[in-house]
Amino acid sequence: MKDNLIPVDEERKVVLYTRNLKQGKTYYARFRIARTELANNQPYIRESMKTPDVEVARNRAMQRFAELTVLQNNNMVIRGKTVAQGIKDFLKEYQLRLNDGWDGYSIYMLRIYRKHVEKYWVPYLGETKLALVSESHFRDYEKWRRGYWIRNKPNHGNVKLNPAPRTLQLEINSMKSVMRWCRENGYYSGEPISFVFKLGKRNPRKAFTRQQYRRITQYLRTNNWLIVGKHGNDTKVIRHRRMLREYFLFACNIGMRVGEMRQIRWRDVAFDKTESGKRFVRVQVSERTKVGKSGKGMERIGRYSAFRALERMKEWREDNLLSDDYVFCSPDGKPIQDFREGFNTMLKLTSRWVPKSGGEPIDCEYDTNGVKMTPYCCRHTYITFQLRFRKNPDVYALAENCATSIAMIEQYYSDAKSEDFVERLI
Repeated sequence: MKDNLIPVDEERKVVLYTRNLKQGKTYYARFRIARTELANNQPYIRESMKTPDVEVARNRAMQRFAELTVLQNNNMVIRGKTVAQGIKDFLKEYQLRLNDGWDGYSIYMLRIYRKHVEKYWVPYLGETKLALVSESHFRDYEKWRRGYWIRNKPNHGNVKLNPAPRTLQLEINSMKSVMRWCRENGYYSGEPISFVFKLGKRNPRKAFTRQQYRRITQYLRTNNWLIVGKHGNDTKVIRHRRMLREYFLFACNIGMRVGEMRQIRWRDVAFDKTESGKRFVRVQVSERTKVGKSGKGMERIGRYSAFRALERMKEWREDNLLSDDYVFCSPDGKPIQDFREGFNTMLKLTSRWVPKSGGEPIDCEYDTNGVKMTPYCCRHTYITFQLRFRKNPDVYALAENCATSIAMIEQYYSDAKSEDFVERLI
């Protein structure tokens, strides 16, 4: 190529050369970059002038060089990294800072970025240059995301084919955080992304009804729940189902988030009782696993049913009972993510079961609007039951114990009228 160079300026900051392509000879320009940090540390960039005419190519090259000079003078990225590279570097730094104990960095948020940014934004915009990302990419994300699992068939049944508005909001806001980081670190020099994904009407949180809760707890105490496997004694499945039974009772009687329960170790659990003799359980939530948005409540207080659930598990389980072991874990000691598959099975089997005393089957899989119940509904059940069935409920104490705000409880659980309230009306 050296013999083919045509200087455009005296200092040879811009030179032309030709390439023989299928459509014929085409001129390219090579530009010398003074501020290489704005061009992905490259001293030169090369671009096609898209013409076989040398004079046209010369004019286009000088015009383009003037544009590049303006970009460098204004500290703007010329040719930076792709979106995929930006996300990768962001996650790498986040992991390092989390390991070093920086304030404001949590394992929960790292999981969010990996699950919702890396998983979806890389296939969406991964090969796009960060410098080219615009508001329109964020506006069009919802349409692309809603069709993702239609275009790419999931390999398991736990994928939500149609993401909830809250999920879309989370994914868009998480990517906006990545873009802010890219801007602060010189990967992106455009205007901050100001797009806001607006939610529709917020629905109340879904909780099990008292009738559903009673039927589930009834069923979990039967042999029907534990007789599994070809010969009815598959020890691995039985262990899992016994633990799922305790998980359900624990979750519905303490109000912890699924992510918090996943990280509980036996050292975090204290069995206690009040001065009047009422037994309860204390669970410490470490700073690194705390997921409450308000930053409240490093300790959770569980009712007697939560106390007994963990006490029973210590009695029957033969593995992973040391202080550093996870409470809800598989035999190899790894924490169980959310029991989602087993939870679905539990609700499905309960819905078909009728007690020996008689009665009709109760649908425990879905709420009254046909929305499928999930492990997260256990937390909502705890809050709803506290509001509805406790005499003169203390909303401040409830918010503190659940690591949320009074405003959130009033917004999402406004339909949970207490029995006291009902009595006063009738």
